[in-house]
Amino acid sequence: MLIADRHAPLPAADICVVGAGPVGLALAFKLEALGLSVLVLEAGPGEADDAVATEFSNGHHALPGAASHRGIGGTSALWGGRCVPFDDLDFEQRVHVPVPGWPIAHAQIACHYDEAASFLDAGTIAARSPGAAAGPVVMDALEHWSKSPALAPLYEERLRQSQRIFLATRTSVSELICASGGDRLTHVRVLRHDRPEVIAVSRLVLAAGGLETARLLLALQERQPQLLGGVDGALGRYYQGHLTGYLAVIHLADSALAKNLSFQTDAHGYRFRRRLQLAATVQMQERLLNTVFWLDAISISDPIHGSGSLSLLYLLMTASGTYRWLSRGLAPRPTQRRKGQLRGHLKNIRLRGVSLRRAWRSLGQIWRGVDGGMLANPAGRYLLRYHAEQVPQPGSRVQLTQAADGRSRLTVDYRVGEDDLTSVLRSHALLDAWLSHHQLGRLDYLHDEAERRQSVRAQAFDGYHQIGLARMGDDSRTSVVDRDCRVHGLANLYLAGASVFSTGGHANPTLPAVALALRLGQHLAVDLPSRPSRAEESHRGPAR
Repeated sequence: MLIADRHAPLPAADICVVGAGPVGLALAFKLEALGLSVLVLEAGPGEADDAVATEFSNGHHALPGAASHRGIGGTSALWGGRCVPFDDLDFEQRVHVPVPGWPIAHAQIACHYDEAASFLDAGTIAARSPGAAAGPVVMDALEHWSKSPALAPLYEERLRQSQRIFLATRTSVSELICASGGDRLTHVRVLRHDRPEVIAVSRLVLAAGGLETARLLLALQERQPQLLGGVDGALGRYYQGHLTGYLAVIHLADSALAKNLSFQTDAHGYRFRRRLQLAATVQMQERLLNTVFWLDAISISDPIHGSGSLSLLYLLMTASGTYRWLSRGLAPRPTQRRKGQLRGHLKNIRLRGVSLRRAWRSLGQIWRGVDGGMLANPAGRYLLRYHAEQVPQPGSRVQLTQAADGRSRLTVDYRVGEDDLTSVLRSHALLDAWLSHHQLGRLDYLHDEAERRQSVRAQAFDGYHQIGLARMGDDSRTSVVDRDCRVHGLANLYLAGASVFSTGGHANPTLPAVALALRLGQHLAVDLPSRPSRAEESHRGPAR
């Protein structure tokens, strides 16, 4: 049931969930299926309240409006739909990741991947075979793609019809209120349609995104410093995202390998793609962070693609005036627009030759929007995109500070470490050596060796994934939640989302975060007896 009326009473429920993004909705539907009632408090629709400002210490972090979205479905409105599972390696203790790792095994999350993928409309997540790596580089690191990334259109009607889920919009939580003993929450203070209100809670789950969850918990700790591990504890620290960008063009000598690494469609119409990844044994031996690589097409406007056919097609499209409206931002450019491009295209045509058949085929791909995939390059040259894990470091953090006008402000100091950069560079070098050894291709770097580290640093930009700010662990001195996602020291407060991840791996966090929320739903239902819905109660009639 959707509750948009400011004056409509909010019902008491078994569980109160803050946030109606992918994680909050998945949890609410899971609890509904297990027979529990759920009150969901969603701040949107609408822009974020500026009562709490956010300040950034460097240029590595996206602004709030680009990294979050209020309303039913939350940030799924901005999400591209990529679904990636964790690896077993992410749950192992690694000597080069000098913080306690996950307190649970990967299997405890992986068993929920298929249900999470179904909720996200991403098909089925294929399990990786243990010990399947036959060499230093593997190609079984799959990404799956949702057919319906924006979840509001997919689930809004189901929410309207639900008899166990009560979703109140334009209800923003501003404060968590503890009992006098400080061991449990009793109420939350909210702004409901811009009017203050206090709501009693029996069990509360914060699924409001990493920064907003940290803000609420830091404000609670500010009032009661003994909570949440104390002011020197893990809360707000170990902030991670992913390093991603381009350092090289990959030149593949084997067209079959390029095809194998391109988008494919399964029997049910779901898209997936294989990526290149250094095997777990190599990562451990080399003390590397988990990194994957995938192919992106080079814009046909940039002669660095090395194809005479694509160069001819670009020149013809430009001369006819069709490139501007047909390209539609078809592919990223690895280099800045520069003088001499015409000479570069003519050089491609002269040295590489032209196949009118291939040019016509490429034009067909462009006309059809590349069939939702990647523009094939007859020369076998593609941008190599990397997506890399970061080391959790305590200095990468968020804090509540006070602005000059006296208002609270969230200060974000998201850091990129030297180990993060070194791992990206070394991973490229090992991949290049493997390609050359097996005569499969090579990497052509976009920068001289002396400039590559700075290139990785300059491209380091996240704030979308918001990992680790309330990490999971068994020790309250180095973590915020226990293995059941319950906040240490508070009996009825739970967290859901990527903020509880102990480490980030290479995976985009949406799929694992939803899977972990489904696991949390099962845990919450264990000692709470299911109750009949209102509809079921009305069918039963009065008690005798």
